[in-house]
Amino acid sequence: MIIQFYDRGSPRGKIFFENLDSLCQRLQINRDPEYIQDLSRPISMGIQGRSILIINNDVVFVDKFPSASELESILQDYQKDDY
Repeated sequence: MIIQFYDRGSPRGKIFFENLDSLCQRLQINRDPEYIQDLSRPISMGIQGRSILIINNDVVFVDKFPSASELESILQDYQKDDY
């Protein structure tokens, strides 16, 4: 599973990524999530936002910070698809 979080370094984004990283470790996801501050890729895909979560090339959230339980549910759904 490829998890990419695009954010320019906002305080909320940093906290979200820390939670995302911890959750990935707990769920034993095979790749570490990426924290990317360069938003050129999402912009080239036509996505406008300050914080963007992409999993396996699917845009999951734009400018939203889901709760830990909501994020866990999403990651588990993507894990099922990987098997």
